[in-house]
Amino acid sequence: MRAVLDTNVFVSATLIKEGTEDRVVRAWRAGRFDLVVSPPILEEIGRAMLYEKLAKRRWMTRDDVSSLIRMLARSAALVDGTTSVTVCRDSDDDKFLAAALEGKARWVVSGDKDLLAVEQYMTVAVVRPTQFLRALSEAEPAS
Repeated sequence: MRAVLDTNVFVSATLIKEGTEDRVVRAWRAGRFDLVVSPPILEEIGRAMLYEKLAKRRWMTRDDVSSLIRMLARSAALVDGTTSVTVCRDSDDDKFLAAALEGKARWVVSGDKDLLAVEQYMTVAVVRPTQFLRALSEAEPAS
């Protein structure tokens, strides 16, 4: 299973330990799905995760955040980011759908209302983190 995670999922994961978004990121780190990123997505995540105004609120240390960013660059499936998509009300969100199409991801996981308003674009479903966790659970074989 392949998915693209919106920047807000990563930011929320650093703010609420054991929250839904943290569980999504941990699922990726545990190999439960393949994460797809593009250079524009990595740039945005890196910038957002290191905002000083968030530093006081997040449970992760700056070193933890830097380690996560390095892991993203090293372990996620990197696509070129050259596909052009103009679908979202906020054009800055189009890069997530473009990466999903390039990387053949079935999911874009987001808490952003403008991106969630898309719901479905071609073969890509735009879902909340709770919906994605449910889909992951349903896709796992019973023990």
